[in-house]
Order: sequence, then structure tokens, then C-alpha cells
Amino acid sequence: MVEGRRLLVLDEPTYPRSWNAERFFPMLPGTAELTRVLPAGEVRTWFTHTSWTP
Repeated sequence: MVEGRRLLVLDEPTYPRSWNAERFFPMLPGTAELTRVLPAGEVRTWFTHTSWTP
């Protein structure tokens, strides 16, 4: 949750994983619905809330 909203970021992994991240739960179905694609400016705004900087 980010500022009261569920945020799902779909992007290529930043580095290759050595494990299979796939999950399979046959009794727990999941769904997703694309409601809109964010414009670049809004993506930058959300990124400032979610990016990690050391």
C-alpha cells in the first residue's frame, strides 16, 4: 500500500534471479484487471514514493 492505494509495478527484473519465483496455489485463484496505463509524469511521481536510495 502506498498512500492508501495498492500499487503493482510490472517491469523487467533489475537483475537475473537464481531461483524460480513462480508460485502455484490451485485453491487460491487470482485475477488482475488493467484499468489504465499511467502517463510518464504520473509514473515519476509514484516512483519518488517507492524508490529506495541508500
